Amino acid sequence: MRREGELGRLQQIRTVSAASAVQTLALPQLLRRPRRTGRGASRAAPVPPDSRLCRSALEEATEVLTPALLAHSLRCWEFGTALAVSDGLAPDPEALYLACVLHDVGLGASDDSSTGCFALLGAHRARAFVIGRGATAELGECVHTAIARHMDPRTPRECGPEAALLHDAAHLDVVGMRAHHLDPGHIADIHARHGRDGFGSEFAAAMRHEARVRPRSTAATLWRAGMPIAIALNPLDR
Repeated sequence: MRREGELGRLQQIRTVSAASAVQTLALPQLLRRPRRTGRGASRAAPVPPDSRLCRSALEEATEVLTPALLAHSLRCWEFGTALAVSDGLAPDPEALYLACVLHDVGLGASDDSSTGCFALLGAHRARAFVIGRGATAELGECVHTAIARHMDPRTPRECGPEAALLHDAAHLDVVGMRAHHLDPGHIADIHARHGRDGFGSEFAAAMRHEARVRPRSTAATLWRAGMPIAIALNPLDR
């Protein structure tokens, strides 16, 4: 019996095809040597939403995630905030922050008898966390959707700005997609606040784990389709 979040054979083929198309279109930018520009005035970090829920989410992420994955999650929030300005989007600040900070809480988890996708497993956990602390079901569903769809090969724009921005921010940090849309000085400031040392190798190890434990997930399908090469080509690490 197929577990929730597992892909059938045709879905796996479609996922690989979509990922290949996206990667082919992005390849010229990914292979381009990063621009060397003079650093301007440093950009201050965006201020997290001032709510007890967001503070609790950061505490939860700090407890659950490794330092490298926590830094990745915080970079995703800063990248997502920057891309919102670039794309003219107006996400709910609290929903975007919660989704970014909690989006990897299912990564590297042990095998689960009912859920066969780490993104969906993390989405379930994040929704329970959010609603369990008194938030509305609407906020919980927004966070759930964003996290559940963040591994999609294509940006899930139909799911709202929070899902689109988390997706693009995570793909930017992992493989460099859309890095050319942001000022290099801004990216450098984000890296100064949340260093990426060791992230690539740790994330790759986590993806190998996902491919073994959840072999029919989107993550496993993308890993087998060439994610190791995409991680190695990430212009943010050159």
